Amino acid sequence: MRGQRRRYRFLSLSLVAHAALLGMLYLGGYRSREQPLVDAGQRLMERARLEQRVRDMARIKSQLESGAAGKDDEVRFSAQPGTPEELLKEATALSRRIDEIERDASAERLAKLLRIPKQKALEKLAQTPRPEQPAGAEPGKPADAAAKIEQLEAKARDALARRGRQLAQQQDGTRVAASGSRGQVGQAGGRPTGPGSPGGLSMSSMLRTLDTLINADRPGRGIEGNLVAGNHDDVDRTIVRIPEVPAGARVKGMGRIIGPGGPYADRVYVNRWYLIGPFDRKHGGAWLAPDPPEQAVVLDAAYRGKDGRLLKWEYLNSASYPLVPPQPAEEAVYYGYTELMVDKEQDLTIWVGARDDAQLWLNDRLVWRGRHVAKGPFYREVSGTDNLHARDYNFSEGKRVVHFRQGRNKLFFKLSNGVGSVFFSLVLTK
Repeated sequence: MRGQRRRYRFLSLSLVAHAALLGMLYLGGYRSREQPLVDAGQRLMERARLEQRVRDMARIKSQLESGAAGKDDEVRFSAQPGTPEELLKEATALSRRIDEIERDASAERLAKLLRIPKQKALEKLAQTPRPEQPAGAEPGKPADAAAKIEQLEAKARDALARRGRQLAQQQDGTRVAASGSRGQVGQAGGRPTGPGSPGGLSMSSMLRTLDTLINADRPGRGIEGNLVAGNHDDVDRTIVRIPEVPAGARVKGMGRIIGPGGPYADRVYVNRWYLIGPFDRKHGGAWLAPDPPEQAVVLDAAYRGKDGRLLKWEYLNSASYPLVPPQPAEEAVYYGYTELMVDKEQDLTIWVGARDDAQLWLNDRLVWRGRHVAKGPFYREVSGTDNLHARDYNFSEGKRVVHFRQGRNKLFFKLSNGVGSVFFSLVLTK
């Protein structure tokens, strides 16, 4: 009997060991089958980042041409970005056009300064050495193409910055007079006059574009914050107590359309999102560290997430309030992307609430950031069992008035959870 017990014990240990080995082999095989999807997702993300750079160059060209962003400022989305070689070809053509625009503007200024025909000014400028252009794409070398696109985009941004300085100088009332002497001049009718102001170019439009393209934080460019101990300048002010919504004063609605075709409501809960997560990120470290979706939104891509699981974008139409990720986890990060349709250009108030940290971008501009450091009263109130905040779509820690353009508007959020429950709330009011 004693020998049988020993034999059964060893047999049990052997079965457990074999089961563990089979489990590891199965998991390894499953992960190996998933890896091509993850690799493909990484390539798509890199191409999407390059495509965004080329789109920014197109916006810069449009601004330098007329001051109106036009079609290049519309929301566009591509599930399959172009190849690095295709994008480099487009970027090179845009760079040449930007050079032509700059040269033409310089000729106009020189012609007025020297009081000579513009053609003569162009001939003088032609004698000036041109800056060296990045070489063309070499087949089979996407890394080289990516580096050259980055150089061309930086060159385009420099051109926009130069034009912005010219406009700012005119706005301050200082420019080179036509006689060649330096002096102070005013503005005719409140508008900038003189060289450097091509027809149709709006100074305010140009300066807004400069702010958006050069200084704005947005996914794909990285987020810089102040995480010095005890300093929370990177946190938007929170409401100490959630504002009440008087009974009958608000008409609630859900969706992504404001205006005809949308819900007849003046308090709209944005409940339809593409979501992805959880990504593994220790709470607190998620504020600065970007995961792949923050670099570029590619809805066809797949990534490796928390505990090694395969993550894909998932469309969620949440019937309940607030929005809770389908796979809630602690020490994790989630991302959401949606597009909001607005019938006309207008300002709306965004009401934001989250547990724990959240950032929100509207049309690539960071419009909200909130961290758990100042949310003690907010957490206590939303955790109460006798409040009506869920009924009123009112899990709101803060609000801000932001500008929506006519048509489609991109919304993107990053949500970081520490310990406990996680949710995100975005409500719009007129």
